[in-house]
Parts: sequence; C-alpha cells; structure tokens
Amino acid sequence: MKQKNQQLTVDNKIKKWIQTAKEAEATRFAISITRLTSIKSICTDKIASEEFALYIAKRVQEQMNQDECPEEFSDEEWLQQKELMNEALALMKINLENPTYENQQSLLKLLRQIDSLQGDDYRRVHWTTVRFVRSGNLLKLEYALRCFVEQDFPYWAYKLAREYVEYYTPISGTGITSESVPMLLEIAEFWCQHYFNESLNQKFPQLMSNE
Repeated sequence: MKQKNQQLTVDNKIKKWIQTAKEAEATRFAISITRLTSIKSICTDKIASEEFALYIAKRVQEQMNQDECPEEFSDEEWLQQKELMNEALALMKINLENPTYENQQSLLKLLRQIDSLQGDDYRRVHWTTVRFVRSGNLLKLEYALRCFVEQDFPYWAYKLAREYVEYYTPISGTGITSESVPMLLEIAEFWCQHYFNESLNQKFPQLMSNE
C-alpha cells in the first residue's frame, strides 16, 4: 500500500511537470522555478539521487562537448573544465558501484577544485552577500557531486534540477521558460523511468500528445 501511494504521488508530480512544460510553451512569461521543489519529496533514496545527479551531469557534458569555447574563458580554461567534467563523471560512476571512503574523498577533492576555479567574486545584492561564479556548468557539476557527499541529498537534487532548468530572457524574465522545456522534460523522463520503468510517452500518452 505504501509503495502504491508513493507511485500515485510521483505520478501526480510528473503530470504537473508535463503540464508546466506545456504552460511554458504557451506563455511569454516565466513560470516560477519553485514548481520543481516537489523533486525533494520524490528523491528520498540516496542511490536514486546519485543516479539522477549522474544523469544530469552527463547531459551537461554533452552540451559542453557541442559548444565552442565561451568568450569569457581561454582555450586552456575551457579544456580544464571539460577534463574536470570527465574526471567527475568517471568518479561518480565508480562511487555508485563502490561507495568507499576513498572514493568519497576523491569526490570532495573535486569539489575543492571546482571551488577554486569559480573564484571569490562576492557582492552585496539587496542586503545580502551573493557569490558570482564563473561557470554555470561547473556549478551544475558541484550540485551533482554534492548529491553524493552530502546528507541532505534531496535538497541538492533540487538545486541541481533548478540550475539545469532555470532560464532567463529579457522578455520572459527568470524561471521556467519555453527554452527550459527540453530540460524540464528530461527531468520528468528520468523519474518516470525510475519509478515506472516507462517513458513519458508510454506512461502519459495523452498528456504528451501535441493535440
């Protein structure tokens, strides 16, 4: 009964994400990113959290491999970031299979490297101190790694999902926009496969229909 109730809860949350994706495609204004907060309540298993983190990190790596070197980085810096991503993905895979103390320490070492590369640009914004990081890709990688090493892994899974989906345009503002839709559906796809062993199209054919 407990498992059935959990699946019903997940079913409803995934439906809401699909509906949010349709809303984002139909409106010019950004939808609040807090609609992803519900990921914390379905990401209660640490192994699932780690698998989700690896899944998103792979997507980030794929995008990095397709992109040219951003103008704010030198070719050497860009190569260093891609190598760090490669190393992190390999370590995350190893840790999923063999979560030893030594592997955890290797992940923590990577987090220190990321922290060093991101710099120390702290600024006062609206009566609070905000850190401006150099690389959004490395920030996503940091959150993915924290799903492996932190006790509050549902929180970091949410932070990762938020950073992956959230988008800004001068017209729409910040939040879930039409540009966010592919990333939001990737997240929904992961959890649909995880809980139901079905794709979104198989599980929710009517919702996924363009008609």
